[in-house]
Amino acid sequence: MALFTDADAVTLNDLQQFESALVEVASTHDINVSTKISLAISSIGDLLLLWLLRSFMSDPQWLTRRVLGLSTVVVTPTLYRWLCFESLSRFYSEAYNVQLNTRFQGKWTEYRTASQQAGEMVRLSGVGIVYHALPKPALPSVSTGTGNALEQTIFVQAAWVDSPGNEGALSPVNALTLPDSSSITVAMAEGDLGAPAAAAGWNVYVSTSQDATYRQNSSPLPIGSTWTLPVSGFIDGPAPIDGQVPNYFVIDPKRIQRG
Repeated sequence: MALFTDADAVTLNDLQQFESALVEVASTHDINVSTKISLAISSIGDLLLLWLLRSFMSDPQWLTRRVLGLSTVVVTPTLYRWLCFESLSRFYSEAYNVQLNTRFQGKWTEYRTASQQAGEMVRLSGVGIVYHALPKPALPSVSTGTGNALEQTIFVQAAWVDSPGNEGALSPVNALTLPDSSSITVAMAEGDLGAPAAAAGWNVYVSTSQDATYRQNSSPLPIGSTWTLPVSGFIDGPAPIDGQVPNYFVIDPKRIQRG
């Protein structure tokens, strides 16, 4: 799962799972979807930070929470839905205020209610936290050279790994078309100086389609190193872990039932 502070934790594509006509509505009424997502993330982020700050010893990272901020918060499925529904609520609120269309008012009411319910679920189930954050890396650097690879389009991603083997979210996709008789070399855009403190290495993933991607290295690559396509070519290694799993959950202290 992605971290709350990862870039693109929620995107237009995520919202289109709920509203397939979102792009058409946004274009017709000149609504910036990215702005609505940013406002939703900012608003929910303020609430989450407040919950964590007042959780005291319920959060093992409480003493350093003001420094850490939300960098160790995981976007769990319940938090993901909250972010999506709050973004859609803000989107249809503007659509209604621009057009005063009752259809948009219905959507606004629907998603406002869904957002409130999703927020309540996060309060009850808890905010997922990791001890050691592995942020989503930037777009990996890919260079081409002479080799044995055939002409094809490939999709390259990378992820940070810590010493116990936990893996962060995948980087954005670097897509390129290889010429015939070629090879590639991949490097993390952050290099060794920009690696997160928790990282012990990194993994590289390559696919010939965007439907499935496979790890190309058998063990984590050292920070600052590069990966070059071997003569044997690409392999169908393990699939990505899809981000970090929370080490613990912090319940909103105002929601804890007292006996």
